[in-house]
Amino acid sequence: QPFGGWEGIRDALEDGPVAKQKILFHTADMDPVQFSEGEEDCLYLNIYMNELPDSSRPKKPVMFSIHGGGFIGGSGGFKRAGPDILLYGDVIFVSHNYRLGAFGFLSLENEDAPGNAGLKDQTLALKWVHDNIDSFGGDPNNVTIFGISAGGASVGYHLISPSSRGLFNKGIMQSGFALNPWAIQENPRSNALRLAKHLGCKSEDSHEVFQTLRSASSDDILIAADKLPTDEVVMKRFGLTFVPCVETPGPDAFLTDYPENFMKKGDFAKVPIVLGCCVKEGALFGFVGLNEEKFAIVNENPSFVVPSLLKLKQGSVEEKEAQKEIWDYYLKGSPISWDNLSSYLYCLGDSLFHLGMEQTKKYLLERSSESVYCYLFTNHSNCLCKIMKAKYDDPEEFSRIVTPSETCHAADAAFIYIVHSILPASDLTPASKEARIKQAKAWTSFAYKGDPNCSELEAIWNKNAKDNSCFMDIGTSWNMNQGIPLSARISFWEKLYSKYRSE
Repeated sequence: QPFGGWEGIRDALEDGPVAKQKILFHTADMDPVQFSEGEEDCLYLNIYMNELPDSSRPKKPVMFSIHGGGFIGGSGGFKRAGPDILLYGDVIFVSHNYRLGAFGFLSLENEDAPGNAGLKDQTLALKWVHDNIDSFGGDPNNVTIFGISAGGASVGYHLISPSSRGLFNKGIMQSGFALNPWAIQENPRSNALRLAKHLGCKSEDSHEVFQTLRSASSDDILIAADKLPTDEVVMKRFGLTFVPCVETPGPDAFLTDYPENFMKKGDFAKVPIVLGCCVKEGALFGFVGLNEEKFAIVNENPSFVVPSLLKLKQGSVEEKEAQKEIWDYYLKGSPISWDNLSSYLYCLGDSLFHLGMEQTKKYLLERSSESVYCYLFTNHSNCLCKIMKAKYDDPEEFSRIVTPSETCHAADAAFIYIVHSILPASDLTPASKEARIKQAKAWTSFAYKGDPNCSELEAIWNKNAKDNSCFMDIGTSWNMNQGIPLSARISFWEKLYSKYRSE
């Protein structure tokens, strides 16, 4: 429901409450034993600008940020997504919260709980921006939506959802795509029933299940949801259960078919796009606390390396064949250990992130005439590494997950936002600050004109074409490359995809 407004001046100097969520990592200002944070009343939006609006000046481009966090965590607040860097490009920066986890993505596949409430929250925020941003000096006809991880996947979902058409004009997808296998919920009603069972519901009747969920406290729902992921879900999709799903068609439905089907048909918003990944996306699995026990789980269940995107029947001959091909290609047939962990993490990054990026780019180039710019992020940041190091007492173990020359999942977040709760602006070195301003200028140049090229870049960023793939290597310097990022490994996955997935 849209907010009814207010009279007088609204005090908005402090962030509103974050969405209800389990604490994924504790920052210095948190109680170390605190399990959850946030409130169910969480739909707040933040607007930042360099100067107060003046009707005599031209309207500025709007950059609408969608936060990441696997659809289970995160917020659009100042501490986690500070706008400081992007404001160097003189834009209007908008961030917001949306409902997460079971609160945002549980579905009973009926009118009571159709699913995708979190994505509908994002759409409502976009509509508010469209209707009101001119009062803040922003141009409602020049809105760029962007996000990292689940935020990037959300951008992909807004591309294909009719609910979001006409509410944005450009998109940036960073380390997250709607075609990634972790970004879609395959059995939403089953997940909802399992959650209700943990909350004491003995019935599978949708009405009774819904009443059980409605009467449970938010903390009880979080605790129950935390018990749902199986070893397979943990090791194949980061333990993510409640994420976007296909809904029953209806006037309020956000998503009525699988993302790939929309993309294949060209049924998506035709707007300029920037998309890219980090070199070692699979290092995200460091967050699940990799150890010998986790290695044993996968070694004893080798089919866990077969991603759901291949749509192979569990235990089938085809699944076993695919598992062997993947295992031989990345691990040379050896069991996972600390010695070959890096290869396993590359396998996960390729299947869960990089292939989805290439598929997204392919459909964009086939079905749209708008510009598509691609990048591979290789500039190391210590922001997320500071979080992961807290999970590993042994520096040697941590160095096997991600080395100083590699970039893990969402490493580029620290080059777009100031994550004040982890790496405040005061901790940035001059070189680090300069690198961030350079990326901010490219991103905001794209927001202004649909082209990321600007005077700060040392190379011209070429757009892709059907017969000419290219990408910008965003490292300590920016270098243009021909071909596709990580081409040999992506070629392996594309052949595997063609072999086991009939069109």
